Amino acid sequence: MPTPPHKPAAPAPAPALGLWALHDLHRRHYLDYAALLLPPADAPRAVRDAFHELGGHWLDALSTASPTACAWQAVSGRVRILAGPRPFHPVAHLTAAQQDVLLLHLVLGLSAAEVAALTGTEPAAVHVRLRSLAAARR
Repeated sequence: MPTPPHKPAAPAPAPALGLWALHDLHRRHYLDYAALLLPPADAPRAVRDAFHELGGHWLDALSTASPTACAWQAVSGRVRILAGPRPFHPVAHLTAAQQDVLLLHLVLGLSAAEVAALTGTEPAAVHVRLRSLAAARR
């Protein structure tokens, strides 16, 4: 009896599909953050480059507790490299996480819940950072 022709299985969804879905979900906020610190032409490139770089490590990111946090680290890290220390000088005494919360919440006007969702951070951690910033202002 002849063997039936081999029918290839349907291709599995590309793992990077989740990466670009995450990109699309938060793109506006990533770009707003980048535009605060970079020249206008550099902001979209920084976000795109961060996601292309993250794409090379996406399976590793998926194995972490928060792929969203990995995406935020890629974006904010790329922006910080391109921006250099100049825009952070007034808040250089703050940690990078506090600087991000300051920019996202106080400058861009995102709620604490939106900051948590964007950065892949627990909402309680965002609230703690906001309280520490408020205490530092006093």
